[in-house]
Amino acid sequence: MSARDRHLAKSLPGQQTAKRNQGLSSVLFKPMTLFALLAIGVFSFGALLVLGGFAKDLRKTSPGQATPRSVSAVGYQALQNYMNANGYIAHETKDDRTYYAKQNQLVLLTPSSPFSRLASTVKDPYDDEPRLIILPKWSVSQMRAQEGETARKEWVRKTSEEGLYALGRYNYLLEDMPVVRRVEDISQDIDLTFNLKRERNLPETSQLDIDSLQYFDLESRWIDYQAEIRKIFEQKREEARKKAAEEKGETYEPPKDKKKKKKETDAEDPEEVEEPEPLPDPDVVMRIDGKAVLIRLENSRTYVLSEPDLINTMAFQTQTGARLALGVVDEVLVDSGAELYHADFDVSLHGIESSRNLIKLMVTPPFLAATLCLLLAGGLVAWQGFNRFGDPERARPDYAQGPVSLAETAAEFMEVANRTHKTGEAYADLLRRQVIAELGYKGRAADAADTLLDSREKRLKISPTYAELKTKISKATPQSYSQYARALATWRDRMITTETLQKDPTS
Repeated sequence: MSARDRHLAKSLPGQQTAKRNQGLSSVLFKPMTLFALLAIGVFSFGALLVLGGFAKDLRKTSPGQATPRSVSAVGYQALQNYMNANGYIAHETKDDRTYYAKQNQLVLLTPSSPFSRLASTVKDPYDDEPRLIILPKWSVSQMRAQEGETARKEWVRKTSEEGLYALGRYNYLLEDMPVVRRVEDISQDIDLTFNLKRERNLPETSQLDIDSLQYFDLESRWIDYQAEIRKIFEQKREEARKKAAEEKGETYEPPKDKKKKKKETDAEDPEEVEEPEPLPDPDVVMRIDGKAVLIRLENSRTYVLSEPDLINTMAFQTQTGARLALGVVDEVLVDSGAELYHADFDVSLHGIESSRNLIKLMVTPPFLAATLCLLLAGGLVAWQGFNRFGDPERARPDYAQGPVSLAETAAEFMEVANRTHKTGEAYADLLRRQVIAELGYKGRAADAADTLLDSREKRLKISPTYAELKTKISKATPQSYSQYARALATWRDRMITTETLQKDPTS
């Protein structure tokens, strides 16, 4: 601490600061406490950024829908667990598979409604990808417990039309998919027929709990089927109108069919009649009682299963159903030539997509290593800056405070003007007066004081002497001035030392 700092410490503001009671602030604002708060804030902000980047991947869908994560009656979590338990590798995929996986590994697409994004998902650059599309059948919603009921989060309840989708909506899935029909009264003793003849553990006749079999009609066109559905709907509406008119006592007259007259007019001109498009020619892979249930679309490795109850949770009510569900997947693996004992369940159709953003890119390989290096470099720079910069320097006042500050200010001016070496003779006289004052010679005459100092130099054997040093420092250069100044300071210290000498009798 310099003389100026000691002087400021003895001033009134310094004394007041030292006597102030620090109290709770001395605990809250300790360096360790501030460092802990800073570390917690940085960690929280980093965790918020990382979780924000993976928000879409971590978001879960409704538990009751027909998704690979659902354990409801229409879900496929049971099939995934059963495959893993039997030595298969069944994982979820978010449409982020590699080129090898797209070409050699089977992917199961499970749309939850006929209006899903299936068409855009299938039409990708990898046309030769092995796929198994499981058509939806049940329209369900998450079950809300009513009075007198018990319900769980993963339970579902059938909605409109006894929970079945209208068959006319299936043409929204794929343009080249055959017509889907249903058999309402299906026998429980069903006959299974597979395309490939090989050894199986499945019996030819099985007991399956299927309410209505959903199969493919390979002979009907979608246009004709839509007309058939419209005709049935018109008949039901006409019957309702006729019944309402009879209740009112009115005579019901059916409306004129303008569309029928228009079709008859168009039929008179055969040149304007367009030829219908040919029906697709799929390969039937599996039949139930002679009805096509599992088909392969023409010139592709895309397989479509019309009856989801064969492999969803409903199929796992019996051991035979579980074996048949695994047999259906195994049949597709063998027929498509895909990698055996491996299947991926696609969840991108249900809104669970692999999002791409800068934060996720930075914290996932291979860019994770670069991110860690940047964080480490930033930490080292911050630590270096923390060690380099300490407490702020105390601002000096623009005016002198006492004789010490006045002397320091004068010395600084002399150093700036490069006149310090010109003060050598005055500096020597100053040190001589200090020695005279310390030894008690201040009241004596100048000649007597010089005589006493000379005799003391001889007794102490001090060399060089004061006279020699004064002569040299008066002629010193700016480079040698500090050397002679230190020599004079040493001479002063030796002259006032009284530990090795007895008290001077003449003092």
